[in-house]
Amino acid sequence: SSNLNISLDGAKQGKNMFQHRSNELGINPDLLKVVDVNTSPDASKAGALGGSIEMSTKDAQDFVRSNKKYGAIFKTGYNSNAYMKHGNATAYQVFDNNLGAYISISGVNSDNYKDAKKNSETSTAYHDRDYLFKISLLDSNNHDLRLTVNKNENSGDSRWAGTEYRPQPNQLEKIISTTTNYALSHNYNPNNLLNLDTNLNLTDISLERKNANNKDGKRDYDNRNIGLKVQNHFDFNLSSTKNRVSIGTEYQKEHGDGSFYIADLKPADKPRTKYSDLHSENKALFIQNRTEIGFLGINYGLRYDYYSFETGLGKQSDDTFSPNIGMDYKLTENSLVYSNYGKSSRMSGIIPFTWALNTKIGSTYSKDLNAEKSDRYEIGYKYDKRDTFLNDDYITFDANVFQTKLNDFIVSKDTNCNLGKCGSGEGGWTLQDIYNKDDEFKSKGFEIKTSYNYDIFSTSLAYTQIDTNNNPSDVNNSSDINEDQYIRRVGGYDSKKFVWNSQLELTNKLAVDYTLNAVKGTNVLDSSNNEIKRAGYTTHDVSMKYKLNSDWTLFVAVNNLTNKQYAKSTTISTKNQSNIYRYEMGRDYRFALKYEF
Repeated sequence: SSNLNISLDGAKQGKNMFQHRSNELGINPDLLKVVDVNTSPDASKAGALGGSIEMSTKDAQDFVRSNKKYGAIFKTGYNSNAYMKHGNATAYQVFDNNLGAYISISGVNSDNYKDAKKNSETSTAYHDRDYLFKISLLDSNNHDLRLTVNKNENSGDSRWAGTEYRPQPNQLEKIISTTTNYALSHNYNPNNLLNLDTNLNLTDISLERKNANNKDGKRDYDNRNIGLKVQNHFDFNLSSTKNRVSIGTEYQKEHGDGSFYIADLKPADKPRTKYSDLHSENKALFIQNRTEIGFLGINYGLRYDYYSFETGLGKQSDDTFSPNIGMDYKLTENSLVYSNYGKSSRMSGIIPFTWALNTKIGSTYSKDLNAEKSDRYEIGYKYDKRDTFLNDDYITFDANVFQTKLNDFIVSKDTNCNLGKCGSGEGGWTLQDIYNKDDEFKSKGFEIKTSYNYDIFSTSLAYTQIDTNNNPSDVNNSSDINEDQYIRRVGGYDSKKFVWNSQLELTNKLAVDYTLNAVKGTNVLDSSNNEIKRAGYTTHDVSMKYKLNSDWTLFVAVNNLTNKQYAKSTTISTKNQSNIYRYEMGRDYRFALKYEF
C-alpha cells in the first residue's frame, strides 16, 4: 500500500503505522460494490505514485431482491488450516424508492496458520472485527447523498521490531490496530454542465501495544487524516468533439501522536531524544479532461500540490506540478491502441509513522526536503468482440508495456551508527535525520490478458513480467544506511507470474471455479544483502457454490490444493540465514453457509 492511493468510500487508507504492519484494510469483501484499480495517471488522485485503488461499498438498495424492502443476510464459515472461524450479519431496509440504510457486523478468529509441512507460523494468529453503517439517499431531485461509518479492529501477537522466521513467544506483544472511517459524499447532477461531487472524510487509526514487558503498561499511538475533495464534471460537445472537463480542489491534513516513555529508549538515546507530534498538510488544485475526436480519444490533465511536513526535526514544505497525457485510437470496431504518461507526487514518505515521533535533540533536516515523485509510462493494445465462435460469446485481449520511475523517496537515519553506517529507525532507535534518497527506483514490464465468456462458461489467462533495479541500499557502500528500504517499503524483486481462472455453471444451482497461479523463481536478497535463489511455485485453488434454495447458499473451497511448500519473493529472509524465511499457508479447506431472507 506504500505507493498507492487507496480509499474506501473516499476515506484515505494504507498508512504505514509501524515497521512490519501497515494500515491493513479489514472490510468484509461481500460489502464491496466496486473496486476500481487504475494504473493510468489521473490528476484528481492524490499521492498515486504507483496508481490508485478506489473501493466503494454497497448501498442498501443493492441488497433488495424480489421487491422486498427489507431483509437480512447471515454468513458463517470455517477454514481448516488455521482453525479460522468467521461470521457476518447484515440487516438492510429501503424506506422508499430513494432512501435506504443497512448495518453489518463481521468477525474472524484465526490461529497461527501452518505451512505445507505442518509447521505453525508464529505470529500469524489474529482476531478481526468489522462494523459498518451506511445510509443512502439516491436520485432525489438530482441529488445522491451517502454517509458511511466503518470501524475495523485487528489484534494479534507480533513483534514491534522486525518479525522474522519464527519469533520466540517471549518476543511477542499484543498489538491492537483500530481504523475508523467516516465518509460523507454528495453528488448533484441536474444537467451536463453541473455534475458536482463533494466528499468529506476522516480516517482515524489507533495502535495499542499491550506489552507485559513494559513497566509502565500499554503504549498508544494515533494517526488522524481529514480530507475534503470537491470537483465538477462538465460534459459538452464542441464542433465535432465530445468533451468532459473535470475541475476540482482537494485538502488533506494529517496529525499523529503517541506514547513517549524514556524507559522505552535505547540507553544511548535516553539523554538525546525528544518527542514531537507529526503534522502534514496537502492543498491541491487539479484539472482532468477527456476529448474525443472521431476514433481518437485524448486524456490530459494537470495537478498542483502544496505540501507541508513537520516533525521534531523542524518544518519543511514543497510544491509540485504533475501533468499527464494519454491517447487511445480505435483501429477497428473491436480494437484500439492506447498510451499514457503522467507524473505524480506526495510528501508522506515511506517512514513508519511511529518512528518519526522520537528525534535527536538539536538535529534538523540535513537538506531541504522535497516531495516524492513518480513518472509512469504505458502503451498497449485492446481487443474485444462478440459472436466470435458462437452466438453471444465474448472474447477480450489486452497487452501493455509499462515503466514506473520513483524518485526522492523520503527516508530516515537513526542514531545507531557504526563505521559511518547508520540504521533507519529499526529496533526503536531515535531518528537524527529525514531526507530524500538520491537513487531512483525503477520497475518495468509487460502484461498480457485474455478472456472468453459464453453462457455458463468463462475462462481467463494472464501473464505479467516485472523487472526492477532493486538493489540493497548499502551494497558497495552506495548508501550510509544499513537497511534495504526498497524491498521493505517500495517494491518487490523481479517477477514472472501466470494466472489461469475458469468458471463453469454445471446447473442453475451449482457453479465451480478453478485458479492456477504459477510464479517463476527469482534472485532475492536476504537481510544481510546476500543474493539467493528463491524457488518458483505453482498453486491450485478450487471452489464450489451450491444454491440449496432461494434462501440458502453453500460454499466449499480448497486453497493450495496440492499442499505446495513455497514462499513469495517479497518475503524477507532471517538475518544472517539466507535460506530461512516464512512460508505461505499449506492446504486449506474452506466451508461457508449463507442465509438470506
